Amino acid sequence: MFVNAGVNAGEQQPLARKMAPVVMGKMCFLTTVGALVCGWCLLDGWNHSTIATLFGFKGAGDLKPFNFPLTLAFFQFAFMGALFLAFWAVASRHPAADFAGVRENLFSAKWSGLVATHVFSTFWLQTMMMPAQMMSPAVFAASRALEVPAAAALRSKVIGGRFGGHPIETTTLMFGAATLLIYSQSQIAECLCIWSGHGIQLAGVALVLIYLLVLILPAANAVCLESVMVDLDTNPLLMLAVMNILACVCFVPVLSFAHLSGWEDVRLAFEVTLGTQQLYLLVLWLSMQMVMFSGLNLALIGMLDSFWAVALRSLKAVFWWLCHLAPSLFLSESLHLSIDRPDASFWGFIMLGGCVLVGAAAVIDAHATPDSVMKAKSMEV
Repeated sequence: MFVNAGVNAGEQQPLARKMAPVVMGKMCFLTTVGALVCGWCLLDGWNHSTIATLFGFKGAGDLKPFNFPLTLAFFQFAFMGALFLAFWAVASRHPAADFAGVRENLFSAKWSGLVATHVFSTFWLQTMMMPAQMMSPAVFAASRALEVPAAAALRSKVIGGRFGGHPIETTTLMFGAATLLIYSQSQIAECLCIWSGHGIQLAGVALVLIYLLVLILPAANAVCLESVMVDLDTNPLLMLAVMNILACVCFVPVLSFAHLSGWEDVRLAFEVTLGTQQLYLLVLWLSMQMVMFSGLNLALIGMLDSFWAVALRSLKAVFWWLCHLAPSLFLSESLHLSIDRPDASFWGFIMLGGCVLVGAAAVIDAHATPDSVMKAKSMEV
C-alpha cells in the first residue's frame, strides 16, 4: 500500500497509494455481508430469549400464563403482512405493475411453495419448536448441517444448475464446516441437546418426520424466495406482504382444526395477551423481530443467493462463542480461559478451523466456472 515516490518526486507524491476499485468493491461487499450475518445472528439470539420469556411468563393473581403458540403464529403473519404492505405502498415506484405481476402468477407452483414453506417453517420454528427429546451432540450437529445440502438440492430443482449452481466441493466443505461449528458449540456449552417445546409431545416416526421438516423447510423457503423474486420478477416488499397475508388466510383452518370446541381459546389468547402490558409488548417485540429477520434474510439472498443465505446461518455458533468470550477478553484483568476451561479453549480452536473451512468454500465458489448459465443474483430490494 505504501510505496517510495522516488528522490526526484520531492514531497509532491504521497506515500499512500489509492487502493484499486476492484479491491475496494470486494472489501465493501464482504463488510456488508458480514454485517448482515452478524445482524441475523443477533436477532436469532434475541428471538430465542424472547420466546423463552413469553412462554415462561407468569402473571400475578388469576392471570393465566401465555400458552397459545397457534394464535401467536397467526398474529405474526397478520402483523408482518400489514407492515410489509405499508412499506411497499410507500416505497414502490410502479405499484400497479407490481401488483399486476403478482396477480398473474399468484396461483403458480412457485407461489404455492413459497406460502406453504413459510407457514410451516415459521409455525414449527417460532412457536411449536420441538418436544423434549435426548440427542447426542454429534447427531444433532450433523442433522442441523443437513440444511446446507438440502438448500443446494432444492435450488438445483427449482432454479436450475448442476448442484444448485455451486461446485460440489463448496457444498461439501460448507456441510463439514456447519457440522464442526455446531458440534464445537455443543461441546463448549456442555449441551446434552435436550429440547423443550411448547406444543405436542412427539416420539418415534412422527418425531423424525417433524424434525426433518424443521430442518428442510427454512431452506426450501429461502429457495422459493429467490425463485419468486428472480423468475417471476416480483417486487420483494410486495412479495413478503402477500406471502404473509396468504399465510394468515391459510392459517385460519389450522386454528379451527386445533380448537374444535370453538374459538374460545383464540378469544382467551387475545384477552390474556392484551390484558397485561408485559405480554403484548413481548408479542409485539417478537413480531418486530420476525420483520427484521425477513428483511435480513432477503438482503442476504439478494447479495448472495439462497444457498449461501442458508449455509452462513451456521456462523451463529461463532457469534455465540464470541459473545461469551468477549467478557473474558475485555472485562477481565487477566485471561484464564485456557486454564479455567481448557476444553472450551480447545473447542474454540476447533471452531476456528470451521471458519477456515467456510473461507475455503467461499474461495472455491468464487473461482469456480459454472457449467450452466445461472439466474442473475442481483435483485432490486
